[in-house]
Amino acid sequence: MSDARGLLDRITAFRQRLESVPYLIPDAIPVDPGADRGIVSESEAFRARLRQIVEAPHVPEGPPPPQLTDRARRLLAAAKSLLDRQRTFAADPLAAALPASDVLAAYHAETAAVLDSAIRLAQSFPDSPAAQLKQCNGFDGLIGVVAERLTVQERALALRKADAARVDRLAAVYAAMAGSAPVGLPTVAALAEELLEEARRGKPLRFVHAAAESVAAHPGAAEFPAPVRHLAAHAVNVAQVVARVAPADPEWGGRPLLAVVAALLVDCGMTAVPPAVVAKADGLSPGERRLVEAHAQVSAELVLRCFPEVAPLAAAVAAHHERTDGTGYPAGLRGTTAPSLGRLLAAADVYAALCAPRPHRPARDGRAALTEVLLLAEHGRLDREYAALLVRLSFYPVGTVVELTDGRVGVVAANHPDPADPRAPGRPVVAVLAGADGVLLSHPEHVDLAAADRGGVLRAAPPDRRRAVLGGRYPELV
Repeated sequence: MSDARGLLDRITAFRQRLESVPYLIPDAIPVDPGADRGIVSESEAFRARLRQIVEAPHVPEGPPPPQLTDRARRLLAAAKSLLDRQRTFAADPLAAALPASDVLAAYHAETAAVLDSAIRLAQSFPDSPAAQLKQCNGFDGLIGVVAERLTVQERALALRKADAARVDRLAAVYAAMAGSAPVGLPTVAALAEELLEEARRGKPLRFVHAAAESVAAHPGAAEFPAPVRHLAAHAVNVAQVVARVAPADPEWGGRPLLAVVAALLVDCGMTAVPPAVVAKADGLSPGERRLVEAHAQVSAELVLRCFPEVAPLAAAVAAHHERTDGTGYPAGLRGTTAPSLGRLLAAADVYAALCAPRPHRPARDGRAALTEVLLLAEHGRLDREYAALLVRLSFYPVGTVVELTDGRVGVVAANHPDPADPRAPGRPVVAVLAGADGVLLSHPEHVDLAAADRGGVLRAAPPDRRRAVLGGRYPELV
């Protein structure tokens, strides 16, 4: 009986192979085109078809494997969707250009490894429906991890792309102004309104940076002559600061958009300075210093020529390097003789420059930058009222990763801008992300340090500490 059953199975397999061969024309089959054309009889064609079946790869004999369960099918479809997302991420030009040392590149590599494990597991589904359902439990958990990681890395990449896009939008304006090409104020005003809206919503203060020699955000992106992107990045940083403090100023609180527009244009005149001078780590020669110091007046002239509708802003742009003790440039104005907006831009310009890396030093944290600005004001270099206005940013602006005195690590979620409370700048609301042992918490725990009896912020977490503790789950914070 078993022999008969085996024979029937082999016959079934043979019929399946026969039916899978492409249909052959029974009447005639052309032979070698280079020879005399001939006709192959119907019986010869049938024998040729048989030879194709015999020479085909071996097909397992017996009944086909059982169908996948509905849950297994759904999970495989979800895995396919995750694989498509991963491929889209990897194909993004900005992601493809990330160096291996970048924390987001490392996070992406780990995600790809987890997804590869999930795909391998999907290829080993057992025949038994009961065993399939059991394996689905582990597979479900694995693709859940992949989905969460993909969401994190996509969010981090979106932030970087938004930062690069802002720099490039302003770089395009700077390049057009330098080349006497047509440029419209609405482009600058739209970017200013974006920054103001982020400030109104309490979004994190994200300082952007582009090296002096940078010409594009990534290979294939729009290119600009150096150091245009570097200058645009600094101007975006100054504008972000102004967007957060101008609404609190009695004079500019009612028209903050103009103040932010002026901040975006402060360095347009620096486009004539060679990138080698901008990137110089040691002291400038007298000629190089004169070239750099001329940029304030050149910027004002470009504003007058390109945007006559906001001509009054030109005086403020020209004065953003003036100092209240008369040591600034280009006119050496003293005290309050410089325009009020120029004095506000001066304080914001120094703070933003300190918070970004420069060839001769790394970036300062918010507390160190604010302290230095307040000291300059105390020594008569910057306007005291406008320097004090920066205290609204707090020692630790929203988005700053901090270490608490008990060793925990978190990110500043909100501040208490209370000028009457001298402790307010150093006691923000912190979303704690990791314990004192460096182990990440399953969910952030919010702590309002202003209401706590003990503890506080020890310092802003340095880059190495941020990467070591948070890089595995929060690459956007590193």
